[in-house]
Amino acid sequence: MKTIKVRELFEQENLATRENGLVLRKEIEKTLKTSNSVFIDFDGINLVTQSFIDEVFGVLVREKGLSFIRNHIKIKGASDFVKSMIKFVISYSQKAA
Repeated sequence: MKTIKVRELFEQENLATRENGLVLRKEIEKTLKTSNSVFIDFDGINLVTQSFIDEVFGVLVREKGLSFIRNHIKIKGASDFVKSMIKFVISYSQKAA
């Protein structure tokens, strides 16, 4: 299992915009081509916006389904705020899928 360290990828503590979310999602997709699963390490990230998380997790849920997320993507080092934003986005995205 490979790890993507979000703080190292962006070199900032606060993540916003769909453009940044697209960068992370593409990195996840690239990693999953060579590994069955990936850890997304949010250690050092203080703030994420809904649009950032939607571009990463919302798009993946709508395109590949919730079971894909559960089977291939693990979250670590996330603050309670980041976890709650991910859960919120996944919740409404699976209803739209």
